[in-house]
Amino acid sequence: MSKRIIALVFVALASISAVGLSDMSTILTRLAQGIADDEIVAELKAKLKTDPKATAWWAWLGYAHCLRQEWDEAKEAYQRARELGAKPSFFWFPPTLPVSWLTDRNYLRRLAIDGFVVWQSPNVFCEPVPIADPKHGDRFSKVVFVYGSKAQVDRASHFVQWLNQFGELPRHLSDAPSVFALALGLFSERFGMPVKFPVRAWLFAKGNGSAFSFSGHTLFYGSLPNDRWTWWLKVAHEAGHHAIPAFGEFDWLHEPYSGGFLGERLFSLWLWDEGQEVVNEDEEIERGLKDYLLRTVSAEIVKAQQWLLQTPRPEKPPMQVFLGLCLYLERLGDWELLKEVMAKSPEESWDGFLAGLESVLSQRLSLGLTLKLRVPDANTPLSSFDISDLREGLMRPSIQLAWWLPQGNFQCTVKVQGKGRLQVRWGEEQVAEWEVNANEPQTLSCTFSNPKTQWQRLRFWWLSGSGKILSVNFKEASNKPKSVQAKDERRG
Repeated sequence: MSKRIIALVFVALASISAVGLSDMSTILTRLAQGIADDEIVAELKAKLKTDPKATAWWAWLGYAHCLRQEWDEAKEAYQRARELGAKPSFFWFPPTLPVSWLTDRNYLRRLAIDGFVVWQSPNVFCEPVPIADPKHGDRFSKVVFVYGSKAQVDRASHFVQWLNQFGELPRHLSDAPSVFALALGLFSERFGMPVKFPVRAWLFAKGNGSAFSFSGHTLFYGSLPNDRWTWWLKVAHEAGHHAIPAFGEFDWLHEPYSGGFLGERLFSLWLWDEGQEVVNEDEEIERGLKDYLLRTVSAEIVKAQQWLLQTPRPEKPPMQVFLGLCLYLERLGDWELLKEVMAKSPEESWDGFLAGLESVLSQRLSLGLTLKLRVPDANTPLSSFDISDLREGLMRPSIQLAWWLPQGNFQCTVKVQGKGRLQVRWGEEQVAEWEVNANEPQTLSCTFSNPKTQWQRLRFWWLSGSGKILSVNFKEASNKPKSVQAKDERRG
């Protein structure tokens, strides 16, 4: 055979090889873009006829059927890939999967709070090629997928795509993608802000530890700081930028708007309330959480109450007071109260928030507003505060709280359990004094007059004995209050 013929044969073989690679690249690119038309499925099946033991093609066929929501066909294709020894890779993690499939995969990390569940994939290679971030154009070759699902929903979808420049995530970052997705899911569900999922996180290999969020993206510059709990706070902070209304501007912290800071604090409270499955099994996280709830969350709630009770008050508080007031409302009236106040605020500023708060409280007072005393009181030294009270409520000989009422007559109904003599004061005025003798919850009520719209001290004093205030309800009273009016109604 002449050299010319050999050269022509070599060129022809190279051309055939190039065409095949081009076809493969086109198929993978289109699948990664979420395209799985009949042509792609047919091409995948044709390749498997040629090589029925090609594990990757079986897995990509499963991926294509998932895109088309053809779950039986997808399950069969993935099963063939698994039998042939396919390892977890990009093609195992299409945008949507049945929840039952995720619960069966032991290589996924699971986290849950209050029925909201996320599953985190291993760190896998981006396919078919690395992806460039939208701000700097740097290349990212690895990705972690996090699926999210609400209770009673049989499908889970990508909530986070955590792109990174690491071979394996450092240990202190190992669960940060899951926590980011969990916070995003909880915030978007509870505050109702539109978040376009999946959110893409970009973790750069190097950087000073700063982060930057914009629509649909968060950039993390480097792996600092080097501890897990601080990263949990960091990703909750960035999730807050995406999914919590940002009120501002405020002074005294490094950002003028509140969304990120509220993200840290609310996620910590909800983790304490509803994430015991997570916290109780992790000493490192439990230690960091308890310290944060005491030194930051509880301290800001106390600071907010003290600021509100000042006479006269400055026109606008520092950021910590605004955050403390938001946390105070959430503890007293659950997250629905805070959400409603934010939604009714005419603008995302301090004045707007106050207007929204007064509007919501006035409206609720007409029907009855119930408060749970799951807060430190206005005079609490942090050294003596037990953070279990953030979940279970106060049980102290004397409780003083800041509260707002408009001018008018009100009925105050207290649900209490204990034994002793309990006195209630609004400011300096005694509005009730009751004998309590109840092993079961007991309801006591009185009416009183508030002479002007104001923040005032609401006080509960056990003059003798002890007990626990389970809840307090305020409701507008149409009748004028008697000098002393109380009734004792025992409930079951």
